[in-house]
Amino acid sequence: MAHKLKAWLVKNNLTPDPTDYVGMVESFGSTSAEGLIDELVNDGMELKRETVLDVVTRYNRKCIDMALRGYNVNTGLVHLHATIKGVFHNKTWNPETNLLHVSVSQGAELRKAVAATTVEIMGEHADPIAIFGITDMSTGKIDGTITRGFNAEIKGTYIKVAGDDPTVGVYLRNLETDDDFKFPAVNIALNERSRLLLLVPPTLTEGTYELRVVTQFTGSNKTLNHPRIATLGVNVQVV
Repeated sequence: MAHKLKAWLVKNNLTPDPTDYVGMVESFGSTSAEGLIDELVNDGMELKRETVLDVVTRYNRKCIDMALRGYNVNTGLVHLHATIKGVFHNKTWNPETNLLHVSVSQGAELRKAVAATTVEIMGEHADPIAIFGITDMSTGKIDGTITRGFNAEIKGTYIKVAGDDPTVGVYLRNLETDDDFKFPAVNIALNERSRLLLLVPPTLTEGTYELRVVTQFTGSNKTLNHPRIATLGVNVQVV
């Protein structure tokens, strides 16, 4: 089935060229396993919702189990592969310097679907604030994965954290628990108009998150009366 993504053009303030734009996917929010199953029910699935949720939960657990036992797991949708990072001293595992990480990459089904997807440009985005993407500085990945204990770089426009409203800041919302994590100011190593550099706490719970920046930044010495919000169009996976 062919898909169509809607996207907006946003001026790229990372370059001096006034005709330089980047594409920002029109986000329709986030979903979860339960939300996907609800969509299947709406599509006419005859299996009981509880049965499917149980199967999906067991399937996910088995994928995790096999990956963490050393298997290269190919679901068709994604590939999972466990890797070890960090330098070993004294030939022993040290959780302070070593990290177990599971790499996630596109599988054949997802690559095929992406190749068949078209993009509809809606025009220039009216709101100047936007998040273009996030980079895991420890791995260079730009797929939304960030690693605990390392830096993550956010690029966008008008995303500098500024203003005295108590809601101003950078947030990760856990999509499973709906809990918000707000980055402490000391964890924002770089705070610029088009770039934020964050230190991801090593104690942050692994899982899937929604990233948003709340700011009163305007590009001048004045700040907005009310904060505005930019949300990353893809989910963030904390590993």
